[in-house]
Amino acid sequence: MSRHILWMAPVFCLVLTLGACQRKAGADTPSGADGTVTLVLNTEVLGAPRSGADDGFPDEEKMETLRIVILHADGTVEYNRLLDFGAGLQTACTQLVKVREAETKAVYLIANEASVPGLDNMELDGFAAGDAGFGEKVGNLSFVPDYAGPSIPMSAMYEVEVGQASKECRFYLVRAATKFTFRFKNMRSGPVTVNSIAVSDIAGHTYLMPRKKSPTMRFREADGSESELFWITWLKRVSDESQRNPDDRELADKRGWILDYDIPAGTVSDRVTVPAPDNFRVAGFAYDMGVPKPGTAVYPAFYLPESKSLKAPGGNPDGEQAYTMTFRLTDDNNMEQVFSRPFGNLKALFRNTHVVVDATFQEKEVQVDVIPYSEVILEPEFGL
Repeated sequence: MSRHILWMAPVFCLVLTLGACQRKAGADTPSGADGTVTLVLNTEVLGAPRSGADDGFPDEEKMETLRIVILHADGTVEYNRLLDFGAGLQTACTQLVKVREAETKAVYLIANEASVPGLDNMELDGFAAGDAGFGEKVGNLSFVPDYAGPSIPMSAMYEVEVGQASKECRFYLVRAATKFTFRFKNMRSGPVTVNSIAVSDIAGHTYLMPRKKSPTMRFREADGSESELFWITWLKRVSDESQRNPDDRELADKRGWILDYDIPAGTVSDRVTVPAPDNFRVAGFAYDMGVPKPGTAVYPAFYLPESKSLKAPGGNPDGEQAYTMTFRLTDDNNMEQVFSRPFGNLKALFRNTHVVVDATFQEKEVQVDVIPYSEVILEPEFGL
């Protein structure tokens, strides 16, 4: 079994103005006579296909709604609007917003808020222009997620320096969840039924907004120099690099892991078991016109909360983490088997991480081989 860890580039928390708006909208436009300037807000779901096509991108990871809230430098609300895409789910959108000039503004982006207990009754509509407390409300909000709903919550927060010219910004939304995909290959002579998959230890609550402690990460450039990047920019760079080198087993360790984040205080971590669909079987090994052909099947992807299962509990709170997977199987002789394996070099389970597990069933064991890489379309070999 080989596991591939996919970075879909998380995003939010305290964003420095370090590249928060990465390009301007054509020529600079002067401020209006009323002292306003236009922000062109391009919002994109991290990991979404850049071609504009949605092939291979699941509906639950698209935007059903998007709330844009802009705060003045003093923390009061300047702009609050909810965009509802209805049945036309989106992976990207552009919104033009007029704001007052000459201050640093916080731009909050929250997608699919109806999936968040505490926001599912339009509570955020109550923040009108001039109101205080929005940042504290969403920044401290934790909840027990139910990822069985139609849309997964996503969020981001950027700080934008607004001057006297219009500005075009590109923002990325990140899932308030981690994702697991298990792909099975069966080298046994008979079929194997997968009854359930369990992952431990997973947190019971999650924050709406991430709690990363440092807003930057260091990135070693090709020439050996190091750049200090806002951490979502860092993650985007790592994601792009991973897609160019999908078989690089050392990339995650080479680039590093996001370890400096908090999960809700007092939350209990436990094993989470995900039952298989009825009769989820992986066919046995066979020959097709003399060509060996293992059975293959893909377990339906599932989502779990961002977690922090430390290797050394009670030690460094930002130390490396360790997780375990457990398969409950039934073989062709109707004998139940249980296999547990560590997730190898999965050293953190920060939100928006996508863990892909390739499991190979041999006659008496499950083989493990770990390859971390970024979000890619799964190969047709595995039936996708």
